[in-house]
This record gives sequence, C-alpha cells and structure tokens, in this order.
Amino acid sequence: MSMAMRDHMTDSVADYGLTSAHAVYMIAISLEGPMSQKELSKFLDMDPANTNRVVKVLRDKGMIYDDRVREDSRNYKIHLTTIGKELAEKAMNDTSEWMEGIMSDIPLEDIMNMRNTLIKILGKMNVDLEGYMASEYTNPFYTYLSTNPPKDGWLYHRSNLSEE
Repeated sequence: MSMAMRDHMTDSVADYGLTSAHAVYMIAISLEGPMSQKELSKFLDMDPANTNRVVKVLRDKGMIYDDRVREDSRNYKIHLTTIGKELAEKAMNDTSEWMEGIMSDIPLEDIMNMRNTLIKILGKMNVDLEGYMASEYTNPFYTYLSTNPPKDGWLYHRSNLSEE
C-alpha cells in the first residue's frame, strides 16, 4: 500500500522533476508552516542528512526558500514558494482523491476492522502511537488511521467516530 501511494504521489509531482520523497517534505511544510531543517527532520521522523539532500533539491527547483539573514546563518526557517505551496496542495489533493476512490466501495465495518488491526500492530511497535493518534491534523498523510472513512467526500477527524 505504501509503495502504491508513493508511486501515485510521485506521478503528481513528476512534471517538476520531483518524487514522493520531495512531496512529503513540501506537504509537511504546508501543514505545519515554516520550520527549521531540524524541526522538519523531527516532524517527519527522517534522518537529518536525508532532509538536507531533499531541501537542497527543493531549493534548487524553486519550491522552497529560507529566511536566513546571512548566508552562513544556521538559524533559519524553511518556507514554501508560491509554486511549492501549489504543488504540495496538488500532491495532497491528488493522493486524497485517489485514496477516497479506493476506499469508496469498502464497507465501513471492513475499514474499521483494518484500522483497529493496524492500531494493534503499531501498539506493539516502539512508536509514539498516542502522539500520532492525538494529532489534530485531518490530513491522511499523518492521521489516516484516525480519519476513517471519507465522509461526504471529505476526511474527518477521529473524534467524530465512535470508539469500539
């Protein structure tokens, strides 16, 4: 599933010479707002060296900029450019619509069973499941397990679901 989602997201940004790896960073900045590379790495739970490589590509392609005052400054936030914002939104919308289409004919009970099984598996792993599930984002890239299924074409927050 993850590979198929990444492939679909890559298709959304391929015209710009980017992949899903780049799109995820732009989506994170779009959702969270400007942040430092360190904050971005932590938010996405990515290696700082990987974040550095992705940020360089995004900067070179005009998708992001930083607000550093001096070239040698290490204290700065990364922002999306106008095209970066548009592309992040496109990647989110394309992927959300694709997932909603996939889930549209699956009964709610099946989706909830899958969700609950995945939560049980994640609960046995060394992950911050409570932090993940407590997230207020209503975007599937970060809380898809807590927003099931699409309601009237839109994803909604887990607080609208009855717990089993």
